[in-house]
Amino acid sequence: MLDWSKATKYSGILQLYRNLIELRRNKQKNTRGLMGQNIRVFHTNDQTKVIAYHRWMEGGPGDDVIVVANFSTQSFDSYTIGFPNSGTWELRFNSDWKGYCEDFTNKGYSTTAHEGECDGLPCQGNVGLGPYSLIILSQ
Repeated sequence: MLDWSKATKYSGILQLYRNLIELRRNKQKNTRGLMGQNIRVFHTNDQTKVIAYHRWMEGGPGDDVIVVANFSTQSFDSYTIGFPNSGTWELRFNSDWKGYCEDFTNKGYSTTAHEGECDGLPCQGNVGLGPYSLIILSQ
């Protein structure tokens, strides 16, 4: 059961959940892949404790979604992963955003993927990751 009496005290965390729900429901029409059945984990690194996966319904801009999760205390200013397409990938969600909590580091950012195989995908790009955080990117 939710304790709604703490909604004001933890309003940033409440907003985090609202933002995730909006993305999952594709409210902005740029994360349709989160509604699809297709998923491929393409990056796992036991040393850094980072995983990345691709979600899609049919594929392409507005449909392809990349999710990257950092399960360690280490943050990364620039971490290279594969992408299914070249071009700009917009940061749609960053669980490390200071708007959710002043203690967070705000490491996530949009990126540009360029040709060059990485993680079994045709393109690659760099992402920023805060400690124990998750980012979602789409085109």
